[in-house]
Amino acid sequence: MKAWLLPTAVFLLWPDFSSQKACNEPDEIDFGEIVSTEKAKYLENDRVQYRCNPSYVLEGPEWIQCKGEEWTPHPPKCLAPCSITRQQLAAKNLSVFGSQRKAQLIQSNQSLQFQCNEGYVLVVPSVRKCIDGYMDFPLCISDSEGGCGRPPAVDNGDIIDTLKETYLQSESVNYQCQNFYIMEGSSRVTCQDGRWSQTPTCRDSEEGCGRPPPVDNGDIIDTLKETYLQSESVNYQCQNFYIMEGSSRVTCQNGHWSQTPTCRAPCTASGEDMREHNIKLKWNNGDKIYSEDGDVVEFECRRDYKPHPNTRSFRVTCMNGKLDFPDCIPI
Repeated sequence: MKAWLLPTAVFLLWPDFSSQKACNEPDEIDFGEIVSTEKAKYLENDRVQYRCNPSYVLEGPEWIQCKGEEWTPHPPKCLAPCSITRQQLAAKNLSVFGSQRKAQLIQSNQSLQFQCNEGYVLVVPSVRKCIDGYMDFPLCISDSEGGCGRPPAVDNGDIIDTLKETYLQSESVNYQCQNFYIMEGSSRVTCQDGRWSQTPTCRDSEEGCGRPPPVDNGDIIDTLKETYLQSESVNYQCQNFYIMEGSSRVTCQNGHWSQTPTCRAPCTASGEDMREHNIKLKWNNGDKIYSEDGDVVEFECRRDYKPHPNTRSFRVTCMNGKLDFPDCIPI
């Protein structure tokens, strides 16, 4: 009798692995790989480790873990480096600070300082950062083109910088109003393509305000008047699908209106847009998507396509109506 019970007890104590929760195979990542030991089956609390290809930078967790039949957190991505060629520098009349004109490879999130070749003027800033394979080069403008003469005078205002007879492209001067006058507009005026930008106005501090300024893609929801007294306000609202940035209430203060809000545009990604770049939505089967300003949209390559070597991130942020689409090429 006891001999019969012993195998049964051993069988009952044997662990039942089939009942444990398991996860699907962990996702592969572009320009990277899983470096931990591959398994036929991944069980609860199993972990995998990711690594990026040389020159790529890991964004996100190096390790993810199987929890409740799902991997957590989401797998990382590998940020692409930026390549800078001698041809690019020559075409833009640029060199890396220190007069270096050789090709370079810069990792994502690293910065470089540039300078213009002799005879050219740099449009600031001179330091630019590599962001996932993309770097916005500064602009060099010939110092013999696009200059301005002396800046214009402003009634009841003065220029507080030392005056010159001529100014180069992008050079600026600053204004201030005389006592008992309030400035309306920007105090900084800039030389742009041979002309000065809009000068400010100096108004009597006891004056009221005229009609409030318009806002692109926005409306004033109060009844409009021709003139407003000190401290009177109006309220703005953005048109449908636009997101307001700044205060909706604008107030007459010392003869001028306080800062108006901005209505930031939404983004759309149509089927035609995505077919043009050989991509599709990663988490949505639709052929068109609408996203508000600041939303992140994630794409992936269509079947039989792979990421272009120089493409930008597949996680794209809606920036005031614009989506910077990634690109895929045939396998």
